[in-house]
Amino acid sequence: MTSDWPIYYKDKLIIGNLNSNVGVATLWMPKENVASELTAESFSVCGQLYTKRGINPMLRNILANPLIRYLVICGVDRQGSGEAVLRFFKDGVDVKSGKEGELLGWRIIGDEEALLDKEIPLEAFDLIRKNVRFIDMRMKPLQQVAELVSSLEKKDAFGDPQVFKSQPPAKADIFPSDLSVFKVRKDYIGDAWIDVLKIVNRFGVEIPGMYGKVKAVHNLSVVIEKEDPRNPKFYDYLKFAKEGLDLYIKGFFDVNKGTEAYTYGERIFDWEGINQEEIMVEKLKRYPYDRGALAVLWKPQQDNYPPKNTERQEMEQTKGWKVPCLVMILGQCLEEELNLTAVFRNNDVYGAWPLNAFALRNFQREIAVKINKNIGSLTTISHVAEMYELDWEDSKHIVEQNDDLARTCMYERRSNYIISVEGEEIIVKFISPDGASDLAEFRENGKKPKVARDLCAMAIKEMLIGDLGAACDLGRQLAKAENAVKLGLVFEQDNVLKIN
Repeated sequence: MTSDWPIYYKDKLIIGNLNSNVGVATLWMPKENVASELTAESFSVCGQLYTKRGINPMLRNILANPLIRYLVICGVDRQGSGEAVLRFFKDGVDVKSGKEGELLGWRIIGDEEALLDKEIPLEAFDLIRKNVRFIDMRMKPLQQVAELVSSLEKKDAFGDPQVFKSQPPAKADIFPSDLSVFKVRKDYIGDAWIDVLKIVNRFGVEIPGMYGKVKAVHNLSVVIEKEDPRNPKFYDYLKFAKEGLDLYIKGFFDVNKGTEAYTYGERIFDWEGINQEEIMVEKLKRYPYDRGALAVLWKPQQDNYPPKNTERQEMEQTKGWKVPCLVMILGQCLEEELNLTAVFRNNDVYGAWPLNAFALRNFQREIAVKINKNIGSLTTISHVAEMYELDWEDSKHIVEQNDDLARTCMYERRSNYIISVEGEEIIVKFISPDGASDLAEFRENGKKPKVARDLCAMAIKEMLIGDLGAACDLGRQLAKAENAVKLGLVFEQDNVLKIN
């Protein structure tokens, strides 16, 4: 093995006997719970494998230490990462190509979500599949896992250590910003994710996280308006498909926390015997505008105080102590729609935000059906919206490949505007989006210096424009109207100026 092994996520792993042949991946079960049942001599390394993104560093660690001859998977497979590893060993990989035929990576056959690093050659994957025995112990009692691990026959290394280059870390260029309250409004979760990634990459400040550096912004608010949880809209760039999403949602609302510190389902549906969703439904049925229809997931008497023996890291972060990221869910009806707001103390926007948003949209629909209302907007507010350094490069690639100018065209929810010129006078009239009512009207002499600027300022002062794209268009149209008056040309909104 290499001298500094494990070379990936050493601080996240529990190290046992480095001469052992056994690696243990515990999926969503806390690694501490599993390792405590194993003898220290029986395993080499033990760590969690929450998502399929973790398969790459796991395989890289195996290649760097060919003494690993057994890979034991145990615990709860909430996001299909264990199933993806099983398919890797059973069926192998094939090429995943880009639009121009370039190699993007290696796709696990039978899994549309997991993408293995293109820097690792096919021969290396085949070497692992031929020489490492995969043992599926998902959902098996820990006693059985411990007995199995202790019984495995000692073997020699299957070759020399191999280390392959990784994608270079993304350059952390940070754009200036006001540092708090970033708003994204989209119809669908997958589309909103592009802007979420872009915001954190562009404006995120580098700070230490629990597991390495993160980029973070404060109070990222995302509004989703049309996502149908019964028929979710999937995009090719999402890191999960329907099967993985269904697994996640099932685990999200699981009331039985088992050996885990908590589940969202347990905190919502069985807070020491209290079903908070049931109370929300009762309140909203009785009075749809109730300000107290909410569920709190943070237990102050428990979550504020780590256990006495909790290990502390270099900057006093607690290690291996888990508390909820989602801390509050609030609902209120406006007319015939139920709107829902979810507050996160922190949110991994790359790995968790889209999945959490889909799960919350399902929760929102469930309540809406029970109170006989339509499903309205879902808003997620992330006090700390963060992205781990591991994900910076891929998130930039996702944005570069899928962002375009068409996405900037948004429906302005506050107003429509009609601009006209009568003689030397520029008139801008604001009406409601449905055209049913007049909101405001401004008239200014077009010969006046900087008149377009002043008319824009009037619209801003009266809060008539909420979308940046609409604001840009308003400024462009008013500038044309000003030029038309001053140059003696004919102005017609949304058309080129004409000679009189």
